[in-house]
Amino acid sequence: MTEDQSQNVQEQPLPQSEIEDAEGSEDEDSEHLPFPNARVVKIIKGNLKAEHQLKKEVKEGANVLLGTILADISDTMDKEPYFTLSIEHFNSAARKYREIALNQKRIKRIQKVLEKQRAELDEIIAEIELEVPPEQATATTTSAPTN
Repeated sequence: MTEDQSQNVQEQPLPQSEIEDAEGSEDEDSEHLPFPNARVVKIIKGNLKAEHQLKKEVKEGANVLLGTILADISDTMDKEPYFTLSIEHFNSAARKYREIALNQKRIKRIQKVLEKQRAELDEIIAEIELEVPPEQATATTTSAPTN
């Protein structure tokens, strides 16, 4: 193939049907998603500290999750007896999602308290075991008082 022929091949535009097929597959993929994928990706990348490449499954999964959360909030707001819904109704319906981080902090704090209590109990058990000889401890547990 000569240089002129290779330039002609490169300069020939793709047939319109191929362009529509390529665009159509992206449109079909995004049709079943509740939000525009570009906006979801922009939000995710805006919150990432390091540069990452997101796979298609991550983008779609995040999009579907957001749609599910919004559907749940909508269902909760739909139970309101009022015709006009205000921001108070939205905030009330979205409260469980906004409190997730707060609840996680509470759980971690409770876990730390329980770990401290467990350490104190282990210390008390060790002290008791040192004070009571093993023969006496087994004798007291096996000979229970009878009434």
